[in-house]
Amino acid sequence: MSPHPARYPVLGILGGGQLGSMMLDPLHRLGIQARFMDPDPLAPVATRFSSTITASFADEEAVMSFGRGCDVLTYELEAVHAGALARLVAEGKEVWHRPETLTLLQDKITQKAFYDRLGLPTVPYRAFGGKDELQNFLSSPEGDFSDFPHQPLVWKASQGGYDGKGVRVLHSLDQANEVDDTPCLIEQKIDIALELAVLTVRDRNGNVRCYNPCLMQFDAQANLVSRVMAGSVEVIESWLPSSLQNLAQEMAAAVANGLGTVGVLAVEFLLDTQGQLWVNESAPRPHNSGHYTIEAAYCSQFEQHVRAVMGLPLGDTSLRSSAVMVNLVGSPGSVGSAVYHGMEHVLSLPGVFVHLYGKAETRPFRKMGHVTIVHPDLQKAMVLADQVEKHLRIAAE
Repeated sequence: MSPHPARYPVLGILGGGQLGSMMLDPLHRLGIQARFMDPDPLAPVATRFSSTITASFADEEAVMSFGRGCDVLTYELEAVHAGALARLVAEGKEVWHRPETLTLLQDKITQKAFYDRLGLPTVPYRAFGGKDELQNFLSSPEGDFSDFPHQPLVWKASQGGYDGKGVRVLHSLDQANEVDDTPCLIEQKIDIALELAVLTVRDRNGNVRCYNPCLMQFDAQANLVSRVMAGSVEVIESWLPSSLQNLAQEMAAAVANGLGTVGVLAVEFLLDTQGQLWVNESAPRPHNSGHYTIEAAYCSQFEQHVRAVMGLPLGDTSLRSSAVMVNLVGSPGSVGSAVYHGMEHVLSLPGVFVHLYGKAETRPFRKMGHVTIVHPDLQKAMVLADQVEKHLRIAAE
């Protein structure tokens, strides 16, 4: 068995938001020196890590300058200049996931085409170069979309969408006229029974491990994840049969292997009311659906990502407990300095772990933190999660 060095290469992380900040603990425990870059001088990492570089992810030369001061690079969000990362690879830097993987997943059109090439089921779609092309097509329906507008369609911008942004359900041609003039795709709107995610982690040798599928609930108004539920195969089986849990893990591993990822990759799925499982989207980074792993898994998604990109052995993806994660977001109509109401009550609840991201300003539906509830009985964890949602509110002063 080869010895581990006392000093690891320097890891550069592009992104100082909450995902980056949740990597700080495993970085400290493993003794890994890290550098961060974020455009916001008040980003969560920047308030804790004074050496954080302030620069735009879209600034090619800034990314190059930052990367040259590191040995290994990774990122906590997709909005990074992939061309700069490719140049850094050409200069001998290690970048995970690879720049070409980032480029593919930054675009929903190329992402959907990738699933087609792998033979994985994805909701039927059609791509367009802009709004005029889309309107011309919808004015003379054909093929899978001939039922529009009687059957609504889902419009997605090809790039830049997240947390409900860049996504819209179309019920009429008038609504299609209101979308942004940008490359896009439309999908059939399926009848969704469940939304779920599988976190994968893949090392440099091609070994893949998957966490158990977790179930996601979405806020209809904000169109972002409000709650995540996780547990053993037997616990989740009342919602999702074990055969579909296994299938989701197999499909997620196929995506990771097909991309050749190194690090954490989250694969989101839709299960329709007919029992068909569809690959929806993938994110090449730690993911909101996996925050519960900090307390509920033997090795969290954040430590897994650090281990993988640094060439260390992967950790155990088994769960120590069932868990529910509740997103904490800014209250509607509230903008300004954040105040947390009901924190005393929530902190008094058993098995409750509060994570605040250190964002000074709140605005409607901005992610401000999360709460994880661990309990051997998932149903009891859900009752405690109800208490959290009832009492904890984030508003402006």
